[in-house]
Amino acid sequence: MGREILRVPLGFQHPKDNEGEYIAGAHLEQLWYTDETLKTAYQVYENISEGSPVSPIFPTVEELREWLVKQGFSYEQALDFCDAGHIPSFVVSTSE
Repeated sequence: MGREILRVPLGFQHPKDNEGEYIAGAHLEQLWYTDETLKTAYQVYENISEGSPVSPIFPTVEELREWLVKQGFSYEQALDFCDAGHIPSFVVSTSE
């Protein structure tokens, strides 16, 4: 659970409720039935709930990486996130 990068169509609109709030998970069915060749853009989603967008849509991974750096990620962290496609919210560790 944490953040993941999804491939979405350029101009994709995540569904919102009557109050303009994102409906968690409402993108899943839409993206499932979207032709893979149309999913040319990148968007970061939180996946702690069923998922809602936490970034704008970017036409290239390079633009997403630049945005991540502007949000406070180091260049290396942004590169690793874009390469892996996901990052955890937290890690539990025990020391012995």
